[in-house]
Amino acid sequence: MSASVACAPVTAFALRAAGRNSGLRPKPRAVVPRGRSLTTRALTLTEDGQKAADAAKAMVPRDDLPSVLVAGGGIAGLITALSLQRKGMKVKVFEKVKEYKLFGGPIQLQCNAQGALDSIAPDVLEQIWEKSTITGDRVNGLLDGVAGDWFYRFDTRQPCYNNGLPLTLVIARYDLLDILRNAVGQENILMETVVECYENDTANDQVTATLTDGTKHTADVLIAADGIRSKMRAQMRREDPENPPLAYAGYAVYTAICDYSAPFREAEHTDVDRTGYQVFLGPKQYFVSSDVGNGQQQYYAFLDVPAGGDDKFAKCEEWDNYRAMLLDRFGGWCPAVVERLQVTKPEDVERRDVYDVIPNPFWVDGRMALLGDSAHAVQPNLGQGGGQAIESAYALADELAKCEGKKGVKMALMKYSSRRFLRTSSIHGLSRFSSLMNTVYRKYLGDEPYGFYPEPIQKFWNFVSGLKIPHPGSVVGQVAIMGRCGAFPITTFRLPDCPYKTDIY
Repeated sequence: MSASVACAPVTAFALRAAGRNSGLRPKPRAVVPRGRSLTTRALTLTEDGQKAADAAKAMVPRDDLPSVLVAGGGIAGLITALSLQRKGMKVKVFEKVKEYKLFGGPIQLQCNAQGALDSIAPDVLEQIWEKSTITGDRVNGLLDGVAGDWFYRFDTRQPCYNNGLPLTLVIARYDLLDILRNAVGQENILMETVVECYENDTANDQVTATLTDGTKHTADVLIAADGIRSKMRAQMRREDPENPPLAYAGYAVYTAICDYSAPFREAEHTDVDRTGYQVFLGPKQYFVSSDVGNGQQQYYAFLDVPAGGDDKFAKCEEWDNYRAMLLDRFGGWCPAVVERLQVTKPEDVERRDVYDVIPNPFWVDGRMALLGDSAHAVQPNLGQGGGQAIESAYALADELAKCEGKKGVKMALMKYSSRRFLRTSSIHGLSRFSSLMNTVYRKYLGDEPYGFYPEPIQKFWNFVSGLKIPHPGSVVGQVAIMGRCGAFPITTFRLPDCPYKTDIY
């Protein structure tokens, strides 16, 4: 972590569930997650972490447990493979790329994801801490995009301290993949391979995966962690693999990482020592920014536009580049937003439409099961995409580990899906609701009148807007947030960044 980023000590807990419906019984172990350092240093594991690492090295795969093939070697596929390995199962991963390279932005891991990881592999979690930047120990929340005033601040630190949970962190996607790849073992990952289709062999109680080159691999279970455009899901649900039934979120996102503060420059409009992530709200667009360590900020600019990239903002014919377009679109917003855009390199801005997968309980077909984005892709508003994949990997391994003598595999997969479907569906709904609330936000009554209003009505609402009357929806929303956060203790209110009294994995 850069010197400009404060990192408060934190006590992390190994979350261990005695049974599927039992309460969590945290066992404290003192760990101080550190921010990502500009220098390399040797990692010293805690006692629990070292025990887990030693046990993993000494573990011999059990022949009486199911063997598993995993289609997809991204974060979901690798954490699934790791979870199964730590339960004693033989695993083989198929990944389409030739090698893992630096790509994409950082990924956020909230306390639910870290709790699941701690239950899977404490030593791996500690490696993740070593290369992470904590954002949960600072001010986070919602702001008015134009005025820059705080709409609501979230206290993400004190509840975690009170309940002994790790704080929200961010880690570079490549660093996370590298840690997971090393933990799984490169010898268990077949690069440049893609699972094209599968076939359940009911006669021999196995499943066969056929690769694009025609090679066949047989095992007791196949897990499809092949992403939102999953070929396995398309086969199982008889979808068109070239045109999967994805749901457009209603907006496109423009994202970049910028050199915002020390050691690159002095930030003028955001105190990075005190601020973690900020969500700037506005009608038909919003702007999310988070500290990702080393003086850098990652931001997401969401625009309410049609799907397909055929709108004028996507074509960018009126501007030199996407950064210039965003500066035009957000030019009237508060200085904190404009400053981030100004220090961005034009070539660093990337665009994509945002899609998710409508919840569907059909996750399992015989000995094949979906996991991660193939089953429960969500919008990025809650930072729970990776976290839900980690939770699912834990639940899957927990169920398959009960299949001694390779018996009851199909039932185990059904139990896995039943444990996870309602949880992931609720996160899906909350993510969608969050995007809706973000894009329809109005600070004052009359702001941004709808385009279908006749001109006299437009003028009337513009006049009302000038009176600066707080929008009733904004007031009610603020009161609702305050009431919910105060009325429901964090140990019982089921939010993605909260602990749970029941085994939600």
